[in-house]
Amino acid sequence: MPVLQEVHSYQMAGTSTLNSLSAPLGTHNAILRARSRTHVVRDFAGPLSVKSVIAGTVAWRIGGRDLVVDRDSFLVLHDGEPYSMNIDSRTPVATLCVFFQHGFAESVQASLAHGDIDSEPATAPFLGHLHAKDDRILPRMQAIANAPEAGRLWMDEQYLLLARDLLLLDRDLRRRIGLMPARRPSTREELFRRVRRGQEFLHANASGDLNLSEIARQSCLSPYHFHRAFTRAFGKTPHQYRNDLRLAQARRLLETTELTVTEISGAVGFQSAPSFSTLFRQSFGVPPTAARKLSNSR
Repeated sequence: MPVLQEVHSYQMAGTSTLNSLSAPLGTHNAILRARSRTHVVRDFAGPLSVKSVIAGTVAWRIGGRDLVVDRDSFLVLHDGEPYSMNIDSRTPVATLCVFFQHGFAESVQASLAHGDIDSEPATAPFLGHLHAKDDRILPRMQAIANAPEAGRLWMDEQYLLLARDLLLLDRDLRRRIGLMPARRPSTREELFRRVRRGQEFLHANASGDLNLSEIARQSCLSPYHFHRAFTRAFGKTPHQYRNDLRLAQARRLLETTELTVTEISGAVGFQSAPSFSTLFRQSFGVPPTAARKLSNSR
């Protein structure tokens, strides 16, 4: 597939770009915004990129797996890693994606590591695919989405800061790998990679009535081994992690739809509306009805 095919696909879907795309992706830093009901990308191997969703839900397919991204998650794809996507939605889906120039993140890594004026680029850092909402990268992506008319200097700063954030993410991932219950470093890395598959499966099926064996099977681990490793990796059990995903989805529905609290409770997977309301208040500090009023008053 030609390098520019994804760019053309986005433009056909009604994309607005925050900088010029006069050259192929990877030759410069670029930000692409898209809003469309239908959009297809097939086996595109682009540069290092960060994918976020402003409205709706998008599944990027990588390595035979669907990685589902919404407003409370983001996706990091390696330089040269092929991916596909197929949006077919009744309501418009909006995305914002940052594509880095080849070697840009590595040059930032070298500067941070050595502090030299002319540091040699380092090797590309290890980065996982799907990530839940954080306090660095996703807020920066949202700030970029909310500043479509920002000048070039501001955007250049965002590229640098976002590359730095990716390197901090890499450091956090390495810390999590070190927490895996295994003696050998290679075994810890493999165990973390498998646990991440279970995390991806939870994101794609958060509203479903999954049992622990089903999730562990995605990671090729026993239920006990998966539960232990997952809790070490993410600081919460799979059940707690799924509840957080459901509550975040419920909050989005409260802010963007007219569905009742009971309807939203069932839509995100809770069987009891009262227990949903209790968990929602514990998580966000206000009951669902108050959260909707606060959203409408902004």
